[in-house]
Amino acid sequence: MKKLALFFILLVYVVSAWGQAFEDSSSDEDVIVVTAGKFEQSASDSVDKVQVVTSDEIKKSGAKTLTEAVRSVPGVSVKGVSAGNPVDSISMQGFDGDYVKILVDGISMSGDIGGSAAVYQVPVEDIDHIEIIQGASSALYGSDAMGGVINIITKRVKNASERLKFNGSASEEFTLKSKKDWRNYSAASLSVSGLRFSSSVTGSFDYAPGKKEYEYYAFAGKNIEYYRTPLKRMGFVRANAAWNDSWGNVCLYGVYADALMESNFSALGFDSGSIMKYRTDIIEGGISAEYDYDNNLSFSGFSSVKGFLLSTDFMHFTPEQSEGFLYRESTVTDSSFIDWESELRSSWKLNACNSFLFGINANLQTVDGDSFETREKQLLFSAYVQDSINLFSDKLCIVPGVRFDYEPALYGNSQAFMVTPKVSVKFSPSTYTALRFSYGMGYKTPTLKQKFWVFYHNYAPGEGNFILNGNPDLESEKSHGFNLSVEQNLFNLAKISFSGYFNYITDLIDSAIVDESTVPQTRSYINVGKAVTYGCDCAVSASINSFSCRASYSYTGAKACVDESWEDLSLRVTHKICVSASYILPVLESDFGISCDWASRQLLKTGGDDYSPDCLLLGAYISKKFCAEKIEVYLKADNLLNNINFQNGTDGSDQEAYYNLYDGTTVSFGTRMKF
Repeated sequence: MKKLALFFILLVYVVSAWGQAFEDSSSDEDVIVVTAGKFEQSASDSVDKVQVVTSDEIKKSGAKTLTEAVRSVPGVSVKGVSAGNPVDSISMQGFDGDYVKILVDGISMSGDIGGSAAVYQVPVEDIDHIEIIQGASSALYGSDAMGGVINIITKRVKNASERLKFNGSASEEFTLKSKKDWRNYSAASLSVSGLRFSSSVTGSFDYAPGKKEYEYYAFAGKNIEYYRTPLKRMGFVRANAAWNDSWGNVCLYGVYADALMESNFSALGFDSGSIMKYRTDIIEGGISAEYDYDNNLSFSGFSSVKGFLLSTDFMHFTPEQSEGFLYRESTVTDSSFIDWESELRSSWKLNACNSFLFGINANLQTVDGDSFETREKQLLFSAYVQDSINLFSDKLCIVPGVRFDYEPALYGNSQAFMVTPKVSVKFSPSTYTALRFSYGMGYKTPTLKQKFWVFYHNYAPGEGNFILNGNPDLESEKSHGFNLSVEQNLFNLAKISFSGYFNYITDLIDSAIVDESTVPQTRSYINVGKAVTYGCDCAVSASINSFSCRASYSYTGAKACVDESWEDLSLRVTHKICVSASYILPVLESDFGISCDWASRQLLKTGGDDYSPDCLLLGAYISKKFCAEKIEVYLKADNLLNNINFQNGTDGSDQEAYYNLYDGTTVSFGTRMKF
């Protein structure tokens, strides 16, 4: 082991010296990020590894939603392939979407009844770039950050001169999915800026009518119309206004988003079927500000109010054989979530080696609806402190931090207190090599659903019916996470990175039967057992003249201790490979790109042996700019292999059926214009 350690250290120094010898002054400027330390710094200077998805990369991928934009990021897994569904979620390091904190400009998004953020309602039109940190980040961001943090940085208008300037953009994309299905995406933005004042408004509308087909239903004796692919509709508007001065800035913002999805819950042609209508509305507004006392001391903060309205209409139908018609039973459920969050923080540069960050946060979450007896609430107070220590001319950086969270005994909740420390270390033998290590304790407070939800499951006959009760005495889930990464820049032409992680989780929250004698069965949420997640990812990217490429591989393992036996956790993508390349065609002066994503089969149930099919997607695009790059026209094709995959599911299902990709290869034509 000593020889291996010595060899590894020598290898790092040799490779870094090799890269230093080929220093190229023409290297691109680093993207400025804020997520790792809650202050602006370049991505390469960050002690925690920050993965960045730029707006240019989003455009080339053809993404229209957040889930589509991060689908190819190493170590990130998106639930489902047909993006835009209400159940879409983003998982990292073996944690599902409930454990990944989603932020917009540092402010957390409102979650749905399950705790996950409504990521399907985040269009890319308003995104400047996306910052991703994997691993426990509860020391800075509190609950729900056990798996990591995704911070969406929106576009901001820069003040130009004393004269008012107007800028705008518009884009239109039409996708032909099949003869009976299509998708249209429209977006526009308008901004005005002056010496001190700036304002902008961005809107988008995404619509797909779905593919309707007819199938003969023998029990009903007639053809029944159903959705082969779901109907989807989403509208989004975001507006902001900012005042910038020598002392800092103040910004007001507002958001409204509306989404509707209508689909079949199960296919027709069997003994029963069902249709789900899912409608959501997001209303959000707030204020953020920053005050610079001097070059070493600054204050910043925000206050926001978020509303999330959810309405589901579940229609279940069964045939009445004697009568020859369908019996329909409709269950409508409405829920509303209203949250208020405020935070104040201070950054103080004590000397050349130490920079302190202090912060306090208050968060009030409420939920009401048909599944709750009254509007339930929970209040959480937090305080955190972090010190950035730079040694040996910034070659060694150490960042210790700790967060204190206190939930008072209000609104029927029991009192709770949590301390979550974190320490991150970065060692840079040269400007071309970075070694990072971090340990962080994470936690997740029980959601209001897990505490107070009363759910009557009466859609299935016999033992399929049950009552699920919340449990106000649940303990917070806790984790201990370890992360290690190595990054090497080879003479500014190629970058190589490797990351590994291990997480140990205790006090898992799950549902269990508490009374088998009742009819229907009574279940409740309880704290059970423990679990581990582990894995690694490696990536290489290169850029030479007009050609650039990227390839990555990710491995994820997750196990839970069930009845003193370790079982693989379900719905995790064990292996994932992403490859992409782009080239500027010299004669046509057009940008051509191709991408390929593969995800291995997923275990469908913990402790079982049923698997989903794997998923293989190939896409390509070509774009051309005109009129001094103010107009861009592009053509894009997705799923070029027309649902070819290597392994079907255990039940025989293929990629087309399992991932709802009945449209096969899709072709999109679009244009973007700046004015």
